[in-house]
Amino acid sequence: MSDEDDFLPRLARRYQPGRWVGSVRKAFGAVSEVIEGPEGMYIENHPPHYLVVLWTPLDGDECFLPRWPVKVALAQPDTAAAIRELLVDVPEGERLWLADQQVDWVLMAEIVMLSEPGLQPFHYRELKQFIDLEKKATLASISVNYGGDDQMYQRFMRTTPGSI
Repeated sequence: MSDEDDFLPRLARRYQPGRWVGSVRKAFGAVSEVIEGPEGMYIENHPPHYLVVLWTPLDGDECFLPRWPVKVALAQPDTAAAIRELLVDVPEGERLWLADQQVDWVLMAEIVMLSEPGLQPFHYRELKQFIDLEKKATLASISVNYGGDDQMYQRFMRTTPGSI
């Protein structure tokens, strides 16, 4: 087993009671920015960043993930590093199931923006863009799955949140 997949034995293929639950989502791709330094302008490159979210094992009667996970963080530079970041908080000998359930990624990104130490301006800018795109996708999904044809609905759809 290579160093790149050393974490695979700690992952569970299926959810079972007692398993830790995690999720990983790419928040933004590689970012380059022009920085002014003491020697003049230079380009600083940043790798892709991933949101990582961890929940403790669910109680036997719980069927949904709680709104508030025990860990939310940014990880870089790839998915493997993101999974390793989750496993740091999973006790040795226990396994992690990576959920594909609907996670409130807007809330997770907002938690990171408000709580993660050491964020730089590009982190805030890229996370804000991620949040905006997630909100647009949610509104589009609502429109497709729950939209109506009546006149009041059509008038509502032409409004913006600030004008309501």
